[in-house]
Amino acid sequence: MRLAIVQAGLGAGGTERVVSLLAADRCRRGDEVHLFAFVGEQDKSYFALHPKVTVHRLVEDGASRLSKLGFVRSLRRVVVLRAEFKQLQPTLIVSFLTKINILCLLAAKNLGIRVIISERNNPKAQKKHAAWRLVSGIILRQADRLVMQTDAIVKTLPDTLRKKAHVIGNPCEVIGNPCEATDAYKDHGNEMFRLVAVGRLVEQKGFDTLIKAFAKVASEFPAWALTIFGEGPDRVLLQRQIDALDLEDRVKLAGITERPGEWARDASLFVLPSRYEGFPNVLIEAMAAGLPVVATDCDFGPSEIIEPGVSGLLVPVDDVAELASAMACLMRNNALRHKMGRSARKTIDRFSMQQIAEKWDSALTKF
Repeated sequence: MRLAIVQAGLGAGGTERVVSLLAADRCRRGDEVHLFAFVGEQDKSYFALHPKVTVHRLVEDGASRLSKLGFVRSLRRVVVLRAEFKQLQPTLIVSFLTKINILCLLAAKNLGIRVIISERNNPKAQKKHAAWRLVSGIILRQADRLVMQTDAIVKTLPDTLRKKAHVIGNPCEVIGNPCEATDAYKDHGNEMFRLVAVGRLVEQKGFDTLIKAFAKVASEFPAWALTIFGEGPDRVLLQRQIDALDLEDRVKLAGITERPGEWARDASLFVLPSRYEGFPNVLIEAMAAGLPVVATDCDFGPSEIIEPGVSGLLVPVDDVAELASAMACLMRNNALRHKMGRSARKTIDRFSMQQIAEKWDSALTKF
């Protein structure tokens, strides 16, 4: 099979991670895999790609002022993608993320190529222009299949789309992560313990709530520090919040790690404070690393991954007091952290790469 996979970029996000794993699996199964991304010629993939994957960098002309307008840029992308599809003549197109899904469906219209779209976020929570919502609702019906990450997300779909949906979670293997083979949990003795969060620095991820919660418990736990890994437009706002709470020495915005999964190396506790998710890759990674976890019970994902009180703790969204209490519960109890970390690893066997790859194989080959 000649497979065309389309994503927005080659960065450090959860989508890119899943694509790298899927592409590698399809290469091992004998497929001819082509990966399309809207990036520059010099842009490198954060996640290692299988050597047999052919990468198509769809370089955009940044010189045109019109290209900065969303509608015009989208139109240009449709034209570029359609030309690429006509030339390549793939057996199947698989696209990732809402806007790229729409663009691929438009670009492939009447070309006789099957298109599978994969939604990676919470459709209900995404902010979209009314016109975009109307158009996307119509265009999505053209998809031959939809891959969603949780049963809860499938239930939000209209009946016409629900019958086309396959539920496939994300694999727990982490490329390049040293904790694949060893337990990432550290007993630091008298050294500093590290509470870790990972994600794009945007409102969705709830890092402002996490910082407030840490401020409530910081004085009780002087041996603990909070490190937030990731980049994004809210960096300045979050740093101002840290400074205002006099936490400069205890809370760090560490940016993106040089290697995937490196953030887990010295972590003692992982926190996911998100306001909404599609399926939190990083939560799976933390649990695969054997880390105890605290997560918000947001739509969608955490409640389908964590067994409360066994493999982690769930708290209400945006509840600073409850988040602080859950964090403190694990911060003060070394034995409980170890126990939950071990349980976390055991409970995510259903997200093993082998099982997820088989589900993808069924979605890609059985129509």
